[in-house]
Amino acid sequence: MTQYRVLPGPEHFLPPAAASMGIYLPNPGEAHINGVIVPEEKAYEEAARQFLMAQVPTIFPGPLVLWAWNEKAAKKAAAVRSLYETLKECVQPGQKPMLIPMPDYRPKYP
Repeated sequence: MTQYRVLPGPEHFLPPAAASMGIYLPNPGEAHINGVIVPEEKAYEEAARQFLMAQVPTIFPGPLVLWAWNEKAAKKAAAVRSLYETLKECVQPGQKPMLIPMPDYRPKYP
């Protein structure tokens, strides 16, 4: 079986479940990049590259980070804030970094 990747096009709107396509969770110290498991350090480098190449690099912190439910979540919140501050310092003049809080992921229906 070939390595599965979600490709641009109609499929990315409703991709199949990752588990049904042979994708599994990475071990501690590993991460996913486009469905390929890589060392965590390589994932950090790729994330930094993507942030610095984006016209509007955006971080969307979710409920766990926003509400700091416990000490671990508070540390993650501090890390996200530090990442955003560092991103603001590193971007080029034409880029506009944003931090958009997402306190609730549930869809809003009329």
